[in-house]
Amino acid sequence: MVPDRSSNGVDKEVRAKGPLARFFISGWSNIVRLMAANALFIVFNIPSFIIAYVFALMFLPNLLPSFNLYSFITVTTEDGTPEIAFQLYFLLVIFFVMLLVSGLLVCIGPFQAGFAQVYKELRNGTSVSVMSGFKRGIIVNWKKSLGAMFIGFVITFVLLLAICFYMNFKSLAGTVIGSVFAVLFIAFILVQNFVYTLIVSTDLKLGKVYKNAVLFIFIRFVPCLGVSFVVLLLYFAIPFFLLMSASYLTLGIYMFLYMFLALSWGQYFLSYYAGSLIDRFVAVRSDDNQVTMEEKDDFSNVDGLELESNENGTDPFKDSESEDTDDV
Repeated sequence: MVPDRSSNGVDKEVRAKGPLARFFISGWSNIVRLMAANALFIVFNIPSFIIAYVFALMFLPNLLPSFNLYSFITVTTEDGTPEIAFQLYFLLVIFFVMLLVSGLLVCIGPFQAGFAQVYKELRNGTSVSVMSGFKRGIIVNWKKSLGAMFIGFVITFVLLLAICFYMNFKSLAGTVIGSVFAVLFIAFILVQNFVYTLIVSTDLKLGKVYKNAVLFIFIRFVPCLGVSFVVLLLYFAIPFFLLMSASYLTLGIYMFLYMFLALSWGQYFLSYYAGSLIDRFVAVRSDDNQVTMEEKDDFSNVDGLELESNENGTDPFKDSESEDTDDV
């Protein structure tokens, strides 16, 4: 059990550090819980992996002509006979599937709301246990998270379809438009991660949650570029390098990192950043369903952000949770 540390000297010393330092201090102090969240994310998203695998079969052969199984992964054996390297193609499918699931483009919404609640409590220093926060996030936010899940499926399908369509034009215009949709694909990973953090942190309706998530990218465009670089590194570059190296060592490193560390750290990083934006710009829901908002100059400078809640939800854990689980 981790008590609320908001009043002790250690916490004050941590808060005096920069946001990046606070993130790493918080992550390291909760490393076991993040590893547990990572493993649970893999287990609870087994249906998501199946759906993402269907997406892979549909879109991988069409993303680029070079991704076609019979044109890209043909190798020549020692006797000069061409042979299809099915193992390499399988690794490419694993990369694509993990990208969709880890980016929350294809995931089980209520379960992800549970993980978002866990990350929120870790960030606030109010976590009692991974399972208590996970259960709380599911029960309180299952309706909106189901909506976010279906929106993620649909928009991901549309973006991948658009990328495939324009990239296969084999013209400069098609490549440019396809690249634009590829950028939107990366941006949507940020949006989906912001959405689940907003769902567990506010009482805004789902439409306003998405509105705020998109506006976060525009009002903090340059920092979001840096966040996008982290996303590209964790979800694109590192796994692609490890998988395509196709050695037992790199595959072992990949299995360890993405089964126990990389996914939860990446999601916690995005949740931590989204939480800082919510604290700064948006009304925050406390665990007793009170919506609070500090008076800050930032609010008057940002047009379009939804600051207050229009919903009155009930929290089935309000009377059963200890004081340690109240959000700071």
